[in-house]
Amino acid sequence: MEIKARDLIAAGWHEGKRLGPALRRARELEASGLPRAHMLAQLEAEFPKQLIVALPRHEPAPLAEAIEAETPEEIANVELARQRMRELLTMPVVQRGVIMPDACPSGPQRACIPVGGAIAVENAIIPGAHSSDICCSMFATFFPANHPTQEIMDHLFKLTHFGAGERRRGEQWTSPVLDEPVWENRFLKNLRSRAQDFMGTQGDGNHFAYVGRIQFSDTQRAALESAGYTELAGWIMRRDGEFNVLVTHHGSRGLGADLFKRGHVAARKWCDENAKDVPDSAAWLAADSPEGRDYWDALQYIARWTRENHAQIHAALLRRLGQRALVQIGNEHNFVWKRGEGVFMHGKGATPAWRDAQGRPLLGLIPLNMAREILLVLGADNDEYLSFCPHGAGRNLSRSAMLRGYRDADGELDPARVQQTLAETTAGLDIRWHNGAPDLSESPLGYKDATKVKAQIERFGLATVVGEIQPRGCIMAGEAPEPHWMRVRREKREAHKAQRREGDAEAVE
Repeated sequence: MEIKARDLIAAGWHEGKRLGPALRRARELEASGLPRAHMLAQLEAEFPKQLIVALPRHEPAPLAEAIEAETPEEIANVELARQRMRELLTMPVVQRGVIMPDACPSGPQRACIPVGGAIAVENAIIPGAHSSDICCSMFATFFPANHPTQEIMDHLFKLTHFGAGERRRGEQWTSPVLDEPVWENRFLKNLRSRAQDFMGTQGDGNHFAYVGRIQFSDTQRAALESAGYTELAGWIMRRDGEFNVLVTHHGSRGLGADLFKRGHVAARKWCDENAKDVPDSAAWLAADSPEGRDYWDALQYIARWTRENHAQIHAALLRRLGQRALVQIGNEHNFVWKRGEGVFMHGKGATPAWRDAQGRPLLGLIPLNMAREILLVLGADNDEYLSFCPHGAGRNLSRSAMLRGYRDADGELDPARVQQTLAETTAGLDIRWHNGAPDLSESPLGYKDATKVKAQIERFGLATVVGEIQPRGCIMAGEAPEPHWMRVRREKREAHKAQRREGDAEAVE
């Protein structure tokens, strides 16, 4: 007798949107000749029996705060970050949360995880908690300190690619990572061309290519050796502790953004079927569902692609310099990591600070701003704060709010004042903007007090600083040329203002 919906309900499946597809699949399996017991087992693998509809908690899960606020801007910033985290912590799959010293709100949406936020999640992946900039990460190459900054910067400026788009046809880079057999994954299907297009690009916003120099002390070398980083400690001995360093900061570009969109749609659908009152920012996929397993696999590929993207840019610079990498390290800070049985750690602007598979404290890179040192840290594995440390200095004000004080009565930035401010805050450094025009919101003025953030890393026992990469130069996207449609709109607005002023003048006469 053909299997019916009531048979599936009796076997443990719940009524809902998934029951129809499950029934159709059950009949296909049954028609193939599988005994009913085997058919039900196969069906369970493909269509897990739905749980009772999940509801938000009345009270949020525990929130730890590794941050101190002093100024009115800092206090307001922390309160907003705290509010969003508490909303997120009412989701039934979220166990604990933390905000780091660089925490700042990333949007007004309910339960939108702030930058500098991290959560522990039970058997679920929340796309919104790693954001669309999946695998935004740091990568550093240490090489001999025998090239002047200008030479390094000239080569780097020519080979890297900033801005919103991809590399043009005929100028694209290739890599074996593009040929991995991943493109049948439902979340990566038809995205190989996107992976190709964005290889060798860095994007815009706060992404950068930073050239610096580091001089390790004997104490720092000993700390690294004691922590198990014998290769790095050995090179420090051989090179008298001094290196040039290239550090890049970017994520998975358009490829990752596409994956995020697909993952979020699937998560929204899953929650619509299995939960109630879940805001878009907190929609999740069950990690043990077919969709969840595929999304996890796709995330792992994105991590490999992004690290390769970093490595390709670094290798291109070293070829131009006639050098080789002595040591390379890197870490993600927008990602999902599995720790323990069924626990998925999500960080949006949070650097892993636990121990690796060899028991070593993780090495991490924490940039502060383009004119300050990048910290090389050993994670403290402080469980009170979910074993994370900050990913940077963060912001107290949004970009638009920060720039407001530099605009004239018509809302235009004063170029002379912008240049003067940049000269004062980046004196002695080789700062370049790939698009030509500087972006003041990415200058040191746009970020929190780096000294305070550094002090709070120590104050809360998040990590130990074992090296400081001192700035020599930095490349960022900067302001892109004004699109034609935007220029036309601006000119019309200016003409309208001029007509209004003329009309007011005539009225006075």
